[in-house]
This record gives sequence, C-alpha cells and structure tokens, in this order.
Amino acid sequence: MVPTQECLAQAIEMALRWLRRRDYSQQEMTQRLLAKGFSEETVQQAIEWLVEERWLSDTRLANRLVQKFTESQPSGIARIERELEQRGLAPPESLQIDEETRAVQALTQRFGEPPEHADARTVARWFRFLLQRGFEPEIAENALHRWNPALNETL
Repeated sequence: MVPTQECLAQAIEMALRWLRRRDYSQQEMTQRLLAKGFSEETVQQAIEWLVEERWLSDTRLANRLVQKFTESQPSGIARIERELEQRGLAPPESLQIDEETRAVQALTQRFGEPPEHADARTVARWFRFLLQRGFEPEIAENALHRWNPALNETL
C-alpha cells in the first residue's frame, strides 16, 4: 500500500517539529514515527525525504555528540560509544582523542583547581566521578595525578 500524500506530509511535519527541539538519528526518528502509528512505508519515505533535504544527518549528529562529550562535557571513550550506540550511530572516523587530557578537563570543570591536601574520601569521590564519566580506571588514576600533583606524594 502506497502512503497517501496527506499521511506522508503529516509524518514529515511531525518529524520537523521534533527536529526543531533537538537532533535525532534516523533510528530514533523511525522509532518515534512508528510509535505515532504511521506505516513503515510512510516512515521510510519521510526519513528518505528528511535525509535528502538534510534535515536528518546521522554523521552530523555523531560529530555533534563527539564534540559535546570531548569539549563541553569531557567524557571517556566508553561513554561516547555508549551514547552513540543508544542512538544507533557509528563512531566517526576521526575519534582520535586524548582521554587523559579530557579527564583532567572534566576534573577542572567540576572541581576547579585541586586543593593542596586531600583525604582519601575526597580522592575516592574524584575517582568515582571520572569512572561515571566513562573513563577507564587506569586513565582516571593518571588524570588524578596530573590534575593534582600533590597526590603523588600522599598516595
């Protein structure tokens, strides 16, 4: 059954409304439109039109997410890959980023300049923060020592 022009126009209009608020991947948009009751054929045609008109771009969204998780919310590769996977996106080719430097940036953004003295409980809190951001334990430990050289003497 070929979707009617009216039904296709409604699907596109709904998708454009959603895209005004935030970017979606093709997978996310497909799921949302199907959940609203549009047929698979209508959804497929709407997605094709949105991609053709460059309203929907998985590559652009992946690059924006990588930028977000490397600059404004520095995170580990595990978190970046998890976020991309949840949206049905493949990591961009240019995913060569220094995790330890990002971990130090995350610590500085969250906690500011390191104190001269820190107890074990505070250091554990910083460590957990980095793990929650998706950094590997070894990278988190190295970043803590880079961020707060005083830890080299106390731990």
